[in-house]
Amino acid sequence: MKKYDLIIIGGGAGAFAAANTANKLKKKTLLINYKKILPLGGTCVNVGCIPSKIMLHQGEEFYYPSRSQFKAIKLQGKADFIEALKETHEMVKEFRSKNYEKVIEKQEHVDFKEGLASFVDSHTVKLGKDMFKGKHFLIATGASTFVPSIKGIDKIDFITNVNIFNLKKKPKSVIITGGGPLGMEFSQIFHHFGIKVTVLQRSERVIPKFDSMLGEELRKSLEEEGITIYTKADSKEVKKTKEGIKLIVDIDEKKKILKAEKLMLATGLQPHTKFLETEKAKISLDGKGFVKINEYMQTSQKHIYAAGDVTGLMPLETIAAKQGNFAVLNMFEKTKKKINYGEIPSAVFTSPEVAAVGITEEEFMKKYNICLCKTVKLDHVEKALAIKDTRGFIRMVLDPKTKVVIGVHIIGPMAADIITTATYAIKNKMTIYDIRDTVHVFPTLNEMIKKVAQSFDQDLDEMACCVE
Repeated sequence: MKKYDLIIIGGGAGAFAAANTANKLKKKTLLINYKKILPLGGTCVNVGCIPSKIMLHQGEEFYYPSRSQFKAIKLQGKADFIEALKETHEMVKEFRSKNYEKVIEKQEHVDFKEGLASFVDSHTVKLGKDMFKGKHFLIATGASTFVPSIKGIDKIDFITNVNIFNLKKKPKSVIITGGGPLGMEFSQIFHHFGIKVTVLQRSERVIPKFDSMLGEELRKSLEEEGITIYTKADSKEVKKTKEGIKLIVDIDEKKKILKAEKLMLATGLQPHTKFLETEKAKISLDGKGFVKINEYMQTSQKHIYAAGDVTGLMPLETIAAKQGNFAVLNMFEKTKKKINYGEIPSAVFTSPEVAAVGITEEEFMKKYNICLCKTVKLDHVEKALAIKDTRGFIRMVLDPKTKVVIGVHIIGPMAADIITTATYAIKNKMTIYDIRDTVHVFPTLNEMIKKVAQSFDQDLDEMACCVE
């Protein structure tokens, strides 16, 4: 039986970050990935961040230039949805090869095996007929689309972000169940390629984990483009028809029948833990099957760690990688590294983009019953005016005693890029005066950070554009 310092089960961002750190520490490591769940690279490169952004960008390159806000620009063209899927699939292969398959080959202290691994006991896993012993383990098996208990769902061929590449022809219409980041991004992907889209969200607003104003503004922007969005929508039954599917849904407690060619599920995640036989290793799971971890990424077995979507904590590629890195440092270097989840930025790559970091006004009010917040519309940002894209706003939350920035929430062009500036501010406990004393490039969209900091004690309508 071969023995290892570390055995990693999974092949995504968390697993690779862990393998990279273990390799640097010269720890004998085995990485096991099961490609029938996902190939090397996991969710992000194969079916998540990368392909969705490629598809979004292709759709935007066609949709917005042909609807230019400038009188001088008149363009026409066409967009081939199936060809876009094919090109995206080919690009994903290149990303996977460059960033994962070729990388694992260069890890001197890391062995790689393909297959379905499961625990025999807390120090042993099996892979087919082979057994491997490990001093430490990292579970990084990820998660996939949760299939809701809608009557008839097992009798139709629904779309997910995983099987969308299997489409052979462009659907005329799609209903998307789920109004989180995945549902919102795919609603625009479909819409920009000329597909009729209806989105159903169970809660009162889309992207419910973000500031409520962001959700309201995003819904407004997408509806203005022509996407139909229903909130307080509870899907009851789906039936197959000659034309596609018929969905029976309660919308605000009123029955409605919706029809479309395809149904897409964007209804959250379910973890890949069933095949692991975690009970044999006495690893604790929560009620949904996610692996429970403490602040140091340890499971109920102190030598077994977990990272990424399988933990149910902030399903972001960046979090998975950070958890994987910190887990290995904690297990071998006893560093006790932990993540401050209040400083983690997140984004939705719709147009306009949504991005946020830190606490929301609602959260702060619940905790302290007081808040100091300001919201600035993008028509106060000269670059936004210059490019004729003033959709959205920036919202800043301060600690009322210290004037330290504790939350920033943006909807607008390039929000996902701009939010990193706000992340630095929050991480380094900067005040609005620190931000205002920092010289910004003019004209840029990033100036919105300075503008909202100025707005706490100045009227922006009474200021010249370049006033510091």
